Amino acid sequence: MTLLGPESTRAVVGVTSNRLLVDGVHRDWLRRKYLQALHRHAGVACVILPTVDAEDAREEVATAIMRRLDGLVLTGDESNIDPAVLRAPASLAEDDRQDVEVGILDRPRDRLSAVTIESAIALGMPILGICRGLQELNVYFGGTLRSSLAEWRPESGAMHAEKPDRSRDRQYDAAHSVSICSDGALFPIARAIEAQVNSLHNQGIEALAPALRREAWAADGLVEAASVIGAPTLQIGVQWHPEWHVSTDLLSKQLFKAFGEACVGYYRTKKN
Repeated sequence: MTLLGPESTRAVVGVTSNRLLVDGVHRDWLRRKYLQALHRHAGVACVILPTVDAEDAREEVATAIMRRLDGLVLTGDESNIDPAVLRAPASLAEDDRQDVEVGILDRPRDRLSAVTIESAIALGMPILGICRGLQELNVYFGGTLRSSLAEWRPESGAMHAEKPDRSRDRQYDAAHSVSICSDGALFPIARAIEAQVNSLHNQGIEALAPALRREAWAADGLVEAASVIGAPTLQIGVQWHPEWHVSTDLLSKQLFKAFGEACVGYYRTKKN
């Protein structure tokens, strides 16, 4: 059963995976929370997108996969972004094995995100970026990130950082408020100018890319949501994790519902 009716199941969304190295073996992985939220609250079917090695053909992802989809979800992850790879994934052939092993960088994920963002923008496809996904959109379009919010402002680091002394579910409880732009793309979804969100990230947006519009911000000024200027459909990223408590959090429900509706609309446009 879906929220959007029987046709909504025909909308298929691509969800980015991450690279993990276990016992010397590379694996693509993804938390199921994203898939559950998309299925139950966006009413869409999901395809997990595999990460991209340096020698892989970008065209295969862009043509054989992306053109068959109706939406793109850029998921969160603990890894940091390599801006050089995200902006030019085909030009670098780095040693991904060491990067994944140390858990700092995930260049195969960066390549996947670069190719899929490029394709989704060209196709006018709905995009939902979550945490790392918002940062990827910003870097892809030429924006910059703060490498450490704690180094920027200690109080900001404390506000946004993961709370390791809490249980996993409680770490995703609301941590601070955000202000929402009253004439942007997020306001009709949130139906409010303020909301409470969770916060589990060390990096954040420093300079917002010219192609993006600020949709929400925290009390310290950090950008918490941004949308693609002039997008033909919903193309938005949020710094928080709406997938975790979507069954009880109204803003999270509304965000996934709006994304699902955008994907169904895109599917119907393609069909016609």
